[in-house]
Amino acid sequence: MFLRTRKHIIDCQDLTLQLARIASVQYTMVSENSKEILDPYGHIINTIVEKIHEYLEENYGTIGKEFLRSLVEEPSVEAYGDLSLPLFRLARPLKVNPVKLAEEIATSIDGIPYIKDIKNVSGYINFFLDYPSLTKLTLDSIRSLGEKYGYLPVDKPLRIVVEHTSANPIHPLHIGHARNAVLGDTLYRLLSRRGHIVQRRFYVNDLGRQVAIMLYGYLNLPETMRSTDVKPDHWIGILYAITHTLIEIYELKKKISEAINKGDNELYRELVRELDSLVASANELREKNRELFDYLANKLKEKDNEKEIQSLMKKMEAGDQEVKEKLREVVEICLQGFKETLRELDIDFDKWDYESHIVWSSLVKKILEEARKSPYFTIHKGAPALDLPRLASKELYRRLGITLSLEIPPLILQRSDGTTLYTTKDLAYTLYKFRDFQADKVINVIGAEQKLPQAQLKLALYALGYKREAENLIHYSYEMVNIPGMKMSGRLGKYITLDEIIEEAKLRAEKEVLKRTTLETEEEKKQVIEAVAVGAIRYTLVSTAANKPITFNWEQALSFETNAAPYIQYTHARASSILRKHEEKYGPIQWDNIDYNAILENKKRAKLIKLIAKYPSTQAKAADDLKPEILVDYINKLADTFNSWYQEDPVIHEPNPRKRNLKTTITYAVKIVLANTLETLGIKAPPRM
Repeated sequence: MFLRTRKHIIDCQDLTLQLARIASVQYTMVSENSKEILDPYGHIINTIVEKIHEYLEENYGTIGKEFLRSLVEEPSVEAYGDLSLPLFRLARPLKVNPVKLAEEIATSIDGIPYIKDIKNVSGYINFFLDYPSLTKLTLDSIRSLGEKYGYLPVDKPLRIVVEHTSANPIHPLHIGHARNAVLGDTLYRLLSRRGHIVQRRFYVNDLGRQVAIMLYGYLNLPETMRSTDVKPDHWIGILYAITHTLIEIYELKKKISEAINKGDNELYRELVRELDSLVASANELREKNRELFDYLANKLKEKDNEKEIQSLMKKMEAGDQEVKEKLREVVEICLQGFKETLRELDIDFDKWDYESHIVWSSLVKKILEEARKSPYFTIHKGAPALDLPRLASKELYRRLGITLSLEIPPLILQRSDGTTLYTTKDLAYTLYKFRDFQADKVINVIGAEQKLPQAQLKLALYALGYKREAENLIHYSYEMVNIPGMKMSGRLGKYITLDEIIEEAKLRAEKEVLKRTTLETEEEKKQVIEAVAVGAIRYTLVSTAANKPITFNWEQALSFETNAAPYIQYTHARASSILRKHEEKYGPIQWDNIDYNAILENKKRAKLIKLIAKYPSTQAKAADDLKPEILVDYINKLADTFNSWYQEDPVIHEPNPRKRNLKTTITYAVKIVLANTLETLGIKAPPRM
């Protein structure tokens, strides 16, 4: 007897995959209302697995069907077939030689639908697809499902929160936020297309020192200077940078005076160098808004700015009514700008949550009360804390997806002045997300530099008894985006705004599109230019695995030649053009008059059909593994194959009607898959370019 469950299989997988896996790979193969095959390629694999499972059950006892399916792979060498089943992991517990078992199975099973030949080689069973029957299966699925082809619902949908972007409302969104936003929105789209119920949330960090500095600057302005023609978030960014820089300059001048009084020449020289750098930044900021700069420079000069900011922070956290009103007023100004920018990328949210709401409610207070009752409560460096190192164990770290080598210190919950730290608030917010949406999973799209706080968050949840939440909280970590020659500093007002990136993309897209387009109306051209610009940004930001940094390259992002959104969009437009010409010359596609055997006449025809058949399971894998780059890699291969195929194997000029119908239906299938994949990636697919 041999029983293997999915849990045992997962224990052998990569740590990140364990954590990221959203749902079982089990899904509906056949639609509820008919016998449509939703996943042709997966259907064939299941057919093979069913046949082998039946044989093994009869001869060896109970064997996990899902485990058996997990062993099926694609050989790296074409001569070894289309699919392969290595038997080493299966033969070991059965105490059978894998070579002998492969020979035994290969000679004992026959008549598997869609399989032309079976061979066993050194412990592997290799399967060769019957391409005519695969073609019919795939095209029948495309014909019946149409634009719904590729959407593969899970058996048991989950309720999932995806929190992303969540930028501090102190300056415009920049290129780093862009990757966060596009990754988060793409995860939402992928998971939704798997049938999950997904909610998008933006966490507004409207408390803390940075926001206090921005609010401090705002409160020191007269009403007449609190409105502007500048885009709202850009104005807030200038206000914050000017306020922060002036405060730093005035504090440095005090320290320089102290150094002079002490006769500390080394410290004096160091502080003067720092002051010179800040003054240079201040001059740049003054050029952006002289009136604002000069007013605040005069207003803040004689004040004890640090004392007033500390007082303001306490009032913000305490929910002082007057401060609360002004805080929300200035934060909403910045959020208005955020929303304008995100709309350009077709990104929206279902809920906007506020850090201040979490603090002003009883949620944070309850966390502090629970922490004091916890067996892990301690005093660390004179402050209340959770003794997280006591929880350290390989088994727990694996379960929570925490890197084993990560050293995690105690989590301080509250400062000596009574204000709470960010992770304390995040504890309350995490529980709020789970409860407010009744979520099964919560995904936080947060930069890799937050690995430690996110690990502390999970362990703290576990320490407080929230084990389900700890185990179902996913830190979707991503690396930063680099633009050669540019360095960013929000506090000095130096950053590459997302608005600038979008504007630059439109200017560059316009040049590229106008070189190629045959469109006549200005409205059509504008729509295509915007689709290409946004597509270039979105595609680039998800094309590389999230855990790898990106260097943003304009020439590559806007390429019409390969591996870029414009290339995929252009391929979709080409397929649409072929179908329009076919319609004009021959009328509608004749689905009942197709020569399926003709698929064997051209290798690229067969390769296209195989790729099309794999689309539903590929999109499902991208969703289940939280890896949109899988879909990007797939769509590029499909476009490459289609572009090289139709040039050497013309569709419209094929004289044989039945073969022409085969080529036309393949083209139609490619168009459907390209359009659906682009939609999943949040990219428009213009029918004409």
